[in-house]
Amino acid sequence: MPSPDAAPIRRPALGLTERLVLGYVLAALFTLSAAAVFLYHTLYTSFEIEDAELLTDHVNTLRHELERTPQSLHEAEEIILSTATHRTLERYYGQLIDHTGKVLLETPGFSELVEKNAAFPVAAPKDGNISAVARHVSSRGIPSFLAAALVAHEPGKPPLVYHVALDVSHLEEWLGELRLQLILVVATGTALSGLLAWILTHRGLEPVREITSTMKRVGAEGLDERLGGKPWPRELAAMAGEFDLMLQRLRDAFARQSQFTADVAHEFRTPLNNLVLSTSLTLSRDQAQEDYRQTLATHLEEYDRLKHMVESLLFIARADNAEASLTKVEVDTAALAEEVADFYSALAEDKSVMLTSSGEGCVMADASLMRMALGNLISNAIRHTPAGGKVSVMIAQEANRCLVSVADTGTGIAAEHLPRLFDRFYRVDSARSSQGSDAGAGLGLALVKTVVQLHGGTVTVSSTPGSGTTVEMRFNSNMKKVTN
Repeated sequence: MPSPDAAPIRRPALGLTERLVLGYVLAALFTLSAAAVFLYHTLYTSFEIEDAELLTDHVNTLRHELERTPQSLHEAEEIILSTATHRTLERYYGQLIDHTGKVLLETPGFSELVEKNAAFPVAAPKDGNISAVARHVSSRGIPSFLAAALVAHEPGKPPLVYHVALDVSHLEEWLGELRLQLILVVATGTALSGLLAWILTHRGLEPVREITSTMKRVGAEGLDERLGGKPWPRELAAMAGEFDLMLQRLRDAFARQSQFTADVAHEFRTPLNNLVLSTSLTLSRDQAQEDYRQTLATHLEEYDRLKHMVESLLFIARADNAEASLTKVEVDTAALAEEVADFYSALAEDKSVMLTSSGEGCVMADASLMRMALGNLISNAIRHTPAGGKVSVMIAQEANRCLVSVADTGTGIAAEHLPRLFDRFYRVDSARSSQGSDAGAGLGLALVKTVVQLHGGTVTVSSTPGSGTTVEMRFNSNMKKVTN
């Protein structure tokens, strides 16, 4: 028995080919059926009109005979009694009654074709034509059209009523055959439409199958597949282009991930090897207490470097996955810059580098993250500025943005390195590496970029070899106070 928590089994959705073919079949069935019904109704109506005209001619003939011999019904009797015998198709059956309902004349077989309770339409006036007929089926199943008309007989007396029935058995038979033929045409046309729709749809969806086949070949080792080289239909060309862009992004992401993994392994291998080697040497012989203390202090530096590296990587990973939490408050950027500059003043003095801070501005930001980003930039600038150089922190308000820049008069960076300067673990050269901080591991500027992007800002760098480097961070200064 399946678990109540198990996901419900979903029936496979109807395929695109089946949906299109079903749509085409239904459209063809509706169109052909509507055309068949319209044709049948038009023919039936035309037959009604034609038969009404035939009945009018018959009634007019009777009227003419009665007007010619008003005192005698002999001529009228001949017309009424002979209408069913002189015609093989469309036989007339008539009944002439007076105003009291007495039957004066009647065609043989009239009572079998028309029952006493048959509903005749309203009688046409004495000089009028029959405009409407009523369809009737006798108890024996014989179909007929019924009509009625007033005919004048003797002057000064009420007109007689002439009921006439037209046997349309042959017409019903022909219409029955026509109905079968129309049904056959509709069924055959619908089937052929479905077959043609399947062929056209199957051929039309061939590009989709090609794209699907290409997608199946895509994997971590097969990201070189591309779709843009083929002349796809206009509706699929955009999708193929976006698919190629997605593959390129995936390829770049895999390449960065592979490089990142290799860099992490390399960065962790060096301190771990140092720890293993130092510990092995310490354990291989007895040493004085002071030697053990120095070894432990060295180990502590390495542990601290590993700790900062792990924390930096964890912060960047959380930011990449939108898991980093920001507590934004109004930050006095000038005061924050003064605080961070004061913290690194001892390092600047030790390197004989002048450190200054100037300007003013405010921004809604996470103060701790801004302090970390600014600290990374200042410490990095101090380490790569020779003695006698200068590091300047400048704050400026630009419309809806706050600019925070750190400029140094250090060695500078060649132009080819600038695009990758904020990549993780990227180092320009050994001269710009340091031993003992995550910045030296190539994570400092990556952290700066992550912090700025979390605040919706931008970071840029410009440098001239031999003259110095300037890093500019721009934050939105009108951000609302929120906690993510």
